[in-house]
Amino acid sequence: MDKLGKHPVTAKVSDGTRERLTAEVKAQKEYRLVLAEDERWDVSGLRRVEAAQVRAAWRQELARLRQAGELLDTIDVLAMHGIELELRARGWWDRRWPAVPEEAMDPGRWPGSRDGGYPKMVPLRVPQPLARRVYAACWHTSAQPIAALRDWRDRHPGIVPPRWLVSEYGGRGKLSGPLREYLDLAFQVTTVGDVWRGGLERGIKAGATLRQQVANQKSAGQSPV
Repeated sequence: MDKLGKHPVTAKVSDGTRERLTAEVKAQKEYRLVLAEDERWDVSGLRRVEAAQVRAAWRQELARLRQAGELLDTIDVLAMHGIELELRARGWWDRRWPAVPEEAMDPGRWPGSRDGGYPKMVPLRVPQPLARRVYAACWHTSAQPIAALRDWRDRHPGIVPPRWLVSEYGGRGKLSGPLREYLDLAFQVTTVGDVWRGGLERGIKAGATLRQQVANQKSAGQSPV
């Protein structure tokens, strides 16, 4: 955890995700410039004290918009909003989870991890409470298959499933025996990486939807602010 109470994580993503993420954040920054043109934030002709008050109000408005998911102008802000949407879609947002065990916070790969099929990485800084909620939700919904996978490894110490095999789940019908058992268990595990990836995808889509709504408002002669 850094000095700002953020938990550093790395989202492993598919090709093209980083480019789409960068493009959306750039578009959101351009939208921020449009918002800044509102006369409420104009400090022209103001005394220094008054100008400072206007700038402070503008910073508060930016914080409000970001918190509400109405401005996603940094990668971390977009990711946080998308992660909340991902948790809500899974029905995990409003649940109270037991404390997350420290072993779940281990930076190493969880049993059943499917990150091997994602070649690119996106570093994120997630607020500590949100990060712990994600870890707790993933761990407590996956505890049984994780335990079963550890037992599987004890029973089959000489078998190391290749990472690409876990990613190519569609081919499991061609498998039998221990590998088929491993895949069946692995795909019952929801890793934090699944949530980071899902959050980024939902954040990108939410940003595009927001900009489309603003464009529709402009077409109707309405102010986006």
